[in-house]
Amino acid sequence: MDAFQLQGLTLDSLRRVDLPEPQPGPGQVRIRVAAASINYRDYALATGRYQPELPRPFVPLSDGVGRIEALGAGVSDFEIGERVVGHYTTQWLDGPFRSGNHLSKLGGPLDGWLARSIVLPADSIARVPAFLDDAEASTLPVSGLTAWSALRKLQLQSGASVLVQGTGSVSLMALQLAVARGYRVIATTSDAAKAERLRALGAQEVIDYTQRSDLAAAVRELTDGRGVDGIVDVVGGQQFLQLLQAAADNAHIVAIGFLQSMNVDGNLIGPLISHQLNIHGISVGSLQDLREYLREVEAHRIRPVVGARFSFEQGAEAIASIAKGREVGKPVVVFD
Repeated sequence: MDAFQLQGLTLDSLRRVDLPEPQPGPGQVRIRVAAASINYRDYALATGRYQPELPRPFVPLSDGVGRIEALGAGVSDFEIGERVVGHYTTQWLDGPFRSGNHLSKLGGPLDGWLARSIVLPADSIARVPAFLDDAEASTLPVSGLTAWSALRKLQLQSGASVLVQGTGSVSLMALQLAVARGYRVIATTSDAAKAERLRALGAQEVIDYTQRSDLAAAVRELTDGRGVDGIVDVVGGQQFLQLLQAAADNAHIVAIGFLQSMNVDGNLIGPLISHQLNIHGISVGSLQDLREYLREVEAHRIRPVVGARFSFEQGAEAIASIAKGREVGKPVVVFD
């Protein structure tokens, strides 16, 4: 089987290899991969910036879609030919998160989607809305579900205000879901063309953070001084301090990403106490969450924003592209 393996802590260690064709065991299915999308986690793993302790080699990429081509013994809920996505954290089926679930993640430590076929437990897959193409569907299980879980944590009512950051896949899906639910969305970017795209997707206001160094002041100007009710933070680092100042009393902030850094040095406790803020950490969601999210995508006919498209042979280039941030939307590897 044609596949890529990440064998070390640099992107140069990604090797195209010939692996034995995987066979589904009892309760498993084999999926012929049609498309796989790139998350920042994939890039961080491939460059040694995140979880360097994970054993190598493994097949990268946590997100993908394909059609079932073989059923293991005892599988009766799915049929050959059905189009499905795989749940990223394969053992997290329902209920609250448990730390042991980290060991069941696709694209490290378990083999992911940058291969012609993948074998998954039948109880860790979900059917794809028919109106989405393969590239769109491949973006759903990680960044899409993360955005959905983030909005659930924000506990907002229709008309509430939400701040999202940039044009990455989590932020874009959070924007699309928030608009569908009737929230007022304020977005940030550093590019005029991207600002227009954000407005086209439904953002009511867009802040150019290269022109406004005081993000909190800009947000408060747009909210009559009160701040936003919810924040989806994908950046992390020192800018988190400004987010605390941009939040309204009793606001909820969801910490998802670490594009800038995992470290924050400054006054965190003061704003938390004085404004009674609520901070949540989010890492995707359960399989039942994924299925509920997919139902909402179908109900609102939400089409995820796909960025650059790559061929299977361009696997390394696709992963590297996540660091450039030039495209709006999520990079996708489309298999031939």
